Amino acid sequence: MVNVAVSKVLPELGKASWTAAQLFAYEIALEGVRQSVGYYAQQLAAAEAADVPDADVIDALRAEQAAWAARGQDLDVLDVKAVAGIRKDADELLSVDEDEDDG
Repeated sequence: MVNVAVSKVLPELGKASWTAAQLFAYEIALEGVRQSVGYYAQQLAAAEAADVPDADVIDALRAEQAAWAARGQDLDVLDVKAVAGIRKDADELLSVDEDEDDG
């Protein structure tokens, strides 16, 4: 059974104004944002657990994490340039340097 409220709203939405490729790129960018926020959460946990936590480092990590979260909130599926930028920046942040890889 279809919810009456949903059945009244869906026709109002109309047709999507983006392509499937734009939607996929957008979803990948959002995943990059989520992983980047998680990366900074991991860095924050390590910084806070240090024998002598450095407040400046912790503040900087929190600022970076918040900036990534804001980028995700502000992202528009139709802004192809911003989507590509986030994907590139997340890839650079999260990529593992072969020399640093232990395994």
